[in-house]
Amino acid sequence: MENIKRTHSITVQSRSRTLVTGVDKVIDSSPKLVDMVTSDGSLSVRGDGLHILAFSSESGELTLEGRIDRMEYCSGKKPLIGRIFK
Repeated sequence: MENIKRTHSITVQSRSRTLVTGVDKVIDSSPKLVDMVTSDGSLSVRGDGLHILAFSSESGELTLEGRIDRMEYCSGKKPLIGRIFK
């Protein structure tokens, strides 16, 4: 079977509802943080009252609700201080 890269995009509506496409897997989810792996790298979404409304591993679509304060792509290892103090 051929490995096809999914198209990744983010659509934010009024900082309270977010649709993310190209999601391979969700790593962690809490009211303050949602970590996921997308076809363009790891993505951390930070905010308040965050919760996942829907996630389909088949289509790679994730719908998230809650106030979004920050989105950050991560690549490679965390800085040493971040690995020591998890």
